[in-house]
Amino acid sequence: MLKEDFVIQSNVKRTLVRSNIDYSDITFGSMNRVVYFRGFFRLRATHIHEDADLNKYLKTQEYITKTLFTLEKRIKSIPEVKDVVFQFLNWEKGKGRWIRIDEEKGENRPLGENHTTI
Repeated sequence: MLKEDFVIQSNVKRTLVRSNIDYSDITFGSMNRVVYFRGFFRLRATHIHEDADLNKYLKTQEYITKTLFTLEKRIKSIPEVKDVVFQFLNWEKGKGRWIRIDEEKGENRPLGENHTTI
């Protein structure tokens, strides 16, 4: 493992810990300065606001996609990171947009040849 990859992984972990992302079902690694994520993307259960409308918004697809874009931007801003590859089973990025995959379908979705094992 390159020294840069070790530093990158430490920074990725720090980023996940400081976010509202439930990373218990996410594995990540770095190889040749490319960060790979696999697993299920979920947000932590947040109910810290008295405003019911705000709590409802925190669970919407729009909020989750904004969180995904923010995660991608933060990971790419880590020094030495060349690229980020997401292999989530319940979300995928296509044509510049994040698209939710049916979780039932996603849980049974096999990994194809084009998926990298970390």
